Amino acid sequence: MASLNRGVLLPGLNTEEWREWVSYAERDRSEAEDAFSRGVWSEACFHAQQACEKLLKAFLLSKGVFVRVHDIGRLLDEASLFSPELRALRPSLEPLTIHYYAARYPNAARRLGVSYDEGVAEACLRAMRELWSALRPRLTP
Repeated sequence: MASLNRGVLLPGLNTEEWREWVSYAERDRSEAEDAFSRGVWSEACFHAQQACEKLLKAFLLSKGVFVRVHDIGRLLDEASLFSPELRALRPSLEPLTIHYYAARYPNAARRLGVSYDEGVAEACLRAMRELWSALRPRLTP
């Protein structure tokens, strides 16, 4: 059972709501891949972060839990309560959180010490693909 101090158990939750989150996650995944192919590194990182956040939230919603954060590490902690093998993804996924902020606001990347280039974007997409391989098959429409 999910920790009540992190996730909120929602017993009356529409059990199909997670499907919408998967759909949104799929769109962000596609946007991340497209931005990467266009060489728009910050956008690729932002959409990779969003795809992972939404896929993790979809998984948690499928378990009746909602966590209102953008922190991939916290979402992964909560998801790991249901699937402990997800903990192995922490080193590659946790760094995605900063792109929720750094890629969205003027001067945020500079202030947060993030420099966008192909290598950074490639790492974000690789992490996103790892999560997809591990979690997406468990969320079949």
